[in-house]
Amino acid sequence: MNGQITSDPLSVLEYLATARNTGSCALVVLVSVEGPASRSPGTLMAVRDNGEYVGSLSNGCLESDVVSQALETMATHQVKRIRYGAGGDYLDIQLPCGGSVDLMIIPNPSPTWLDRAMTCLHNRNRFDLDLRDLLPENPALAEPYTRIQYQPRLQLAICGRGTEPMALAHLAQSSGFDVKVYLPGSEEVARLAAQGIAAEIISPTAFDGASLDNRTAFVAMFHDHDYEIPILAKALASNAFYIGAMGSHRTHEARLAALRNLGHNTAELNRIHGPIGLVGPMKDPQRLAISVLAEILGEESPQIQTV
Repeated sequence: MNGQITSDPLSVLEYLATARNTGSCALVVLVSVEGPASRSPGTLMAVRDNGEYVGSLSNGCLESDVVSQALETMATHQVKRIRYGAGGDYLDIQLPCGGSVDLMIIPNPSPTWLDRAMTCLHNRNRFDLDLRDLLPENPALAEPYTRIQYQPRLQLAICGRGTEPMALAHLAQSSGFDVKVYLPGSEEVARLAAQGIAAEIISPTAFDGASLDNRTAFVAMFHDHDYEIPILAKALASNAFYIGAMGSHRTHEARLAALRNLGHNTAELNRIHGPIGLVGPMKDPQRLAISVLAEILGEESPQIQTV
């Protein structure tokens, strides 16, 4: 039995859609948690008919049995709700943390529902899951149902030049971010594109902040700080949940003064993190990337919310 651990809802749904097109599969939804647990309500797992799966519902203590239960639902075509842990259905399977979790296992969910869910998240829109939508023949099975809101993936937009944006782009992509890099030079763009990272040539006047939504972090990483001022001005007009700019304390004060001269008020300027990073100063690009990504993650909102 092979499994891929991920907490990204879109990755789980994409795997499920592929499995649905080639055979049987099951969607597992963590619908409730009591006491301590390693995952939150709304966490997803997808299982296909050969026992492979994507997603993680615990720290490894449940997945093997969940796969067996999912295979049974595929054979019987029956939805199953299971509790593990305190007061659970299986006394021989306990959660080390001492809590309990309830799971809903749904065999072969509707392709129409899957397409709708993935389209929402691909288009960077919130997707609301009502378990009754997955149980059209017997929606009462979802009671007491939970409506779960899934947010699109975190996105990181980087404008810059040199080794720092390269290091941050690679780290962010390996950490599950959608990454877009804007660079002044065509050679750097081609190098990143060859490595599977979206990149395009940018100039201060051409940058458009419209794509910076409330699940997007924006980072300016220029050594020529005059270049960044019109770019930061457009970032400030966006809904980005994080805006950061590389440079020393002195550089940051000069940056704020330049933006203030353009008409930006104190509340707007306070959105800019500078110098960037949770730990600083950092001269090494790799360590700077870790520090910046840690600061960004400290600002993000949850990807999954129950209502």
